[in-house]
Amino acid sequence: MGSARSASGFSLIELMVTLTVLGGLLMAVTPVVRDWMLDTEIRNAAESISSGLARARAEAVRRNEPVLFSLVANDAQPGTLDNNCTLSSTSASWVVSMNNPAGHCGDTLDSPTGPRLFARHARGDGAPGVRVQSRDETCANLTAVSQVLFNGYGRAESLPAPIRCIVVSHPGSSTARTLQVMLNAGGTVRTCDPAATDPRDTRRCLVN
Repeated sequence: MGSARSASGFSLIELMVTLTVLGGLLMAVTPVVRDWMLDTEIRNAAESISSGLARARAEAVRRNEPVLFSLVANDAQPGTLDNNCTLSSTSASWVVSMNNPAGHCGDTLDSPTGPRLFARHARGDGAPGVRVQSRDETCANLTAVSQVLFNGYGRAESLPAPIRCIVVSHPGSSTARTLQVMLNAGGTVRTCDPAATDPRDTRRCLVN
């Protein structure tokens, strides 16, 4: 008898209990997975912006000429960069160039004419939904700064007023972490986590 019942498989009640348990587990895990995905977008954007700033500084030193890092947006086609781009202090897209890239973000890289673009990155690549805010050197107050000019020594020029802090977060979640990309006057770029407070934590944010 026992073996015959066992061979018949799950009963309807057993199947319903199993599905209920699986549904509960899925509901419990979904927010965690979602925040992990949003955290990944935030990290991708912060690393991209940090990489762009470092590239601009390296180009300035290598060429011994001033080089611009610019945050840019393309409202006509978000997530792409073409010649409709404008300067924006709230975009995760960026361009490294010799001259102002506004209206020329789609130009050929390393062209000897125009704004002379060296590198570019559209926010849609790995971080489509992030929120970017340009702030002052303490990362506390909003500013409308969208560019920084590196001189031939790799230092961030004080005029025009340069980007000092870029806060990267995600508007779709109140629990996803926030990262800060900080730039000091010497041109050093550092990404940090404002939620890290332990003095021994290398991710901790320090005022420049």
